[in-house]
This record gives sequence, structure tokens and C-alpha cells, in this order.
Amino acid sequence: MRNIHMHYVKLIVTLMLAVLVGACGESTAPSSSKNEAASTTKQSFVESKKRADSGDADAQVNLGLLYGKGEGVPQDFAQARQWWQKAAAQGDAQAQVNLGLLYAKGEGVPQDFAQARQWYEKAATQGNAQAQVNLGEMYVRSEGVPQNFAQARQWYEKAATQGNAQAQVNLGEMYARSEGVPQDYDKAMEWIQKAAAQGHARAQVDLGEMYADGWGVPKDAAKAAEWYQKAAAQGDADGQLRLGRMYATGEGVPKDAAKAVEWYQKAAVQGDEAAQFSLGLSYLIGDGVPEDSVLAYAWLNLSAAQGNENAKGVRDIVIPKRSQFSSAQRAEAERLSSNWKPGQVLRRESESGSAADNTAPSGGALTKKGTGTAFIVSPEGHAVTNYHVVANCKEVRVQGRSDLVQLVTRDEVSDLALLKLPGETRAIATLSPKAGALRQGQDIVVFGFPLDSVLSSGGNLTPGVVSAITGLGNNSNQIQITAPIQPGSSGSPVMNKKGQVVGMVSMQLSDAAMAKHTGALPQNVNFAISGQTLNAFLDAQKVPHKTGSSFFAWEKSLADLGDHARKWTTAVECWK
Repeated sequence: MRNIHMHYVKLIVTLMLAVLVGACGESTAPSSSKNEAASTTKQSFVESKKRADSGDADAQVNLGLLYGKGEGVPQDFAQARQWWQKAAAQGDAQAQVNLGLLYAKGEGVPQDFAQARQWYEKAATQGNAQAQVNLGEMYVRSEGVPQNFAQARQWYEKAATQGNAQAQVNLGEMYARSEGVPQDYDKAMEWIQKAAAQGHARAQVDLGEMYADGWGVPKDAAKAAEWYQKAAAQGDADGQLRLGRMYATGEGVPKDAAKAVEWYQKAAVQGDEAAQFSLGLSYLIGDGVPEDSVLAYAWLNLSAAQGNENAKGVRDIVIPKRSQFSSAQRAEAERLSSNWKPGQVLRRESESGSAADNTAPSGGALTKKGTGTAFIVSPEGHAVTNYHVVANCKEVRVQGRSDLVQLVTRDEVSDLALLKLPGETRAIATLSPKAGALRQGQDIVVFGFPLDSVLSSGGNLTPGVVSAITGLGNNSNQIQITAPIQPGSSGSPVMNKKGQVVGMVSMQLSDAAMAKHTGALPQNVNFAISGQTLNAFLDAQKVPHKTGSSFFAWEKSLADLGDHARKWTTAVECWK
């Protein structure tokens, strides 16, 4: 474990050396690209269908997945079930697991836990770890079987010994809670550490809790904060809440009320009632944010709606006693909370007209103050870029067009912003299914629109490698890359050789600041937001996005990667 205090000293120093990178370029999105977006999926369906008809079990499983997800064909669980049954009859364990999931969830069939258990058992006896985990959870939750922790433990152990992280954390928690086994913190720590090392967010939170409370280990707030940070960086709301509390109290990290608020907000927008309560209190007393009774009431209202009695008490007793809290303010707070949807940050109605609320600009003349790159991630036109590209903009536009771009939400901590582009649906990016499995030295390619049309208006392609799997100060939200980037490259997608997005360009080290600090010039020291962080952001905002598969994926030439990225990448402008 690294020393947490030294970690933050290094982080402060390195942040002083970092500069954000703006980007530029011309919008190049062919009108025919929306038809091309489905071509790969359609080809996958045609090839799978041909092989499935000939009896290939793998193809039958894949065809069922396409029907289940609605990729290339209308979503049809009945068709998915039929193809999985064909593969399951051949003994395919994955098809058996998929059938069990259909019955457990009641998708396309009446919910039937007995049927689910039968299919899981067929796969589990073949050694399928996911089926073994699912069976264990059925015994814990008493779904179709009497609750039986001993049976659950047996199935978890079978999967855990195969390296299944979910089984490992489940097994560790059984030992920690004395569920069906004698309480044993050493065994709990052993299994939970195995899962946490694989990046399992809940296991990381569990480890943080064990260090924070001294369960089976000496109390160590710094180590607790490190594990909470790892889970929080993946978008885990519990990890974000706990990390916020540590910043609020100064346990394991320097006390920082503003940081606490940032982490509370990340968890609160995901719907975490405890985080909404803490965020409401922060606004109520002006701790880390300007005091604001309206936002305090609105967040407390959301928390109380989920049953938080403390939030209800503060909302109903403390806030009304404030002389400055008027009936109009209460009405505004009620409107804010009643209109809230998961993924949204609450903003006062008086802030309308800002870029955050995407209202039309006033009649005053605006000028272009900066540009950046964005890439499209959903058929509805959602796109992502860096928060710093669109921060404080009066208008956000696609370069070369007068249409306004909607800023849906932003994440200042992770430097991410979600946009909604106007006009027709375009081709969309494919995110890597294994964004967290990058290796040091892995080849990557960056595509963006740097230097405000000084370089090619058709975009700029730069190859490189992953030089480190963490960023500034070992920040696990970032990766370090060698691909050369220019002022203006912020928001550019970082792709693997298959054209799948594994990150987003965010910043580079300042040559001047680095030279002054160390006496040496940095060489291609650039940073990107990690694919894990990007995926977690999109999941938290409920944005439908395409995740690639290695089933039909193949590596592309640099020329093909450029042609591929140009279809779903564009330049955006900040006007003030």
C-alpha cells in the first residue's frame, strides 16, 4: 500500500505541472453514416445466423444475445430463448446460464425460479462459475429454494476458487457476517482482497470499511481512503459517499469540504439517499458550497422520499425555522426535486441561461472562446467531451453549424461532460468491454481536431502506447499515453487497435512548468480519462451506449481507424 499522505503531496505537485488541452477542427459527419452504424452489427447477425442454422452452439449463443439486446434485429426474448435452448440442448453452459437468467428475471417468459435453478444447476455442474454464483445467491435470497447458507457457501467456493470476483466477495462477506460459517475476519479479508485486486468495486468498499473500523486488521484510515477511492473512481455510489465522508472529517485524507461535496454529489445523482442527505446538509450550512436553503431542501426532499427519517426531520423542522426561507423558495425546491431524474445535478432556476441549463442565449453578441473534440456514444445523439471544454460557456455548438448543443450534465471531478447533439442520428463509438484491462505498452490511437483548423479540418490521427495505467499522482481515473496531442485535443477518443474506445484525452504536462520545476522538458507525457471512468459515467447517466465484443472484432490499420473514428467524432465550440 502506498503512503496516502505522500500520494496527496505528489498529486498536488503534479497537478501544478498539468495543463488542460483544448481542441479544434471541422465537423465531418457524412449524412449516410447512420446507415453505416448498423452495418457491423448486421454483418454479425448474418454470420451468426448462418453458423447457428448449421448447429454451431457458439453461434446460437451469440445469435440469442443479439436478439436479447436488440442489436441488428428487434429485441425479441422469445427468439433469444429458442436459440439458447438449441445450444443448451448441446450442453453449452453459457446458453444454460442465459436461460436461467431469462427465467429468474421473467424476460420473455413468466418468472420461474424453479426453472432458473434447473438451468443454473446444469451449467454449474459443468463448472460454469457464473452459474455457481447465481445458484449461491438463490440459496441466500431464498428464491425458489429454502434459504440455506451452507449450500450457498459451497457454490460460492466452487466459483471463487476459479477466480470469480463476485463469488469471492460474497464468500468473504459470509465470513465477516457469520452467515452459515463461524465469523472469521482472516478468511473474510483473504477472499475480499482477491476480489478487490480484480477491481471489484463492492470488495474495494468492503476492504475500506474493514480498515476504517478495524475489523480483523489494525485501523488504518489512509488505507480505507485508498480503497474507497478505487471504488469511487469506478462510479460506485457507496464508495463515493464514504470517500466524501472521509474528506469531510479529514480521516485518511486532508480535510476538504469542497472535495467532500464533489463526492457526495457524484453519489447523490445516482440516487443514493445517504449521499443526498449529506449533500443537503452541506448546502444547509454552507460547508464546501455556498449556503443555499433551496438546494438543501430539494436534496433532503429526495432523500426523505426514499425513507431517510433524518432527512425528513431536517427538511420539516430545521429549514422552515429559517427566516429567509420563503414560501416561493420552498415551491422552487419542491419543483426541483419533483422534476429530478437519476443522473441530474440539481441547479437553481435562477441559473437558467447558463450552459448547464442549455437555454437560448441572450441577445448580446457572443464570440468563440475555445474548441474541443467530442464523440457520439448513443443513437439518440449523446456525445461526451471534457468538462473543461464546455465549462462556463454561454453556448456550445458543433463546429460549422449554428445549432446549439445541449449540455445534459457534467462531472467536474472526473472532467467529463455529457452533450446532446442536434440533428440526425450519426454513427456511434464502440466502447471497449475490457477498458479496465489495459496493459502498459499496449498500442493506442488518438483521433481529434486540434489547433483550430491549423491542422487538418478532417481530423488528426496520432498513434502511441499506454505508458502507465494510472495518471497524475497514481490517479486511477486516468491513464498515461505517449500519443502526441496538441492544445485543442481535449475530448478526443483514445482507441485500441480494434477501434474500441479505451479512454478520452484530458490533459498534458506543461513544458514550461515542468522545465522550471525539474530542469527537464517532458516527452509526450499526456493523460487520458480511463475507459472504466467513462463507462461508469455513462452508466450513471443511463445513457445507452455500445460496448464492443471480441467475437467478431479484429485489429484495423491506422488508415481504417481514422476512417472509422471520423464517422462519430466531431469538433465542438465554446461561445461566450
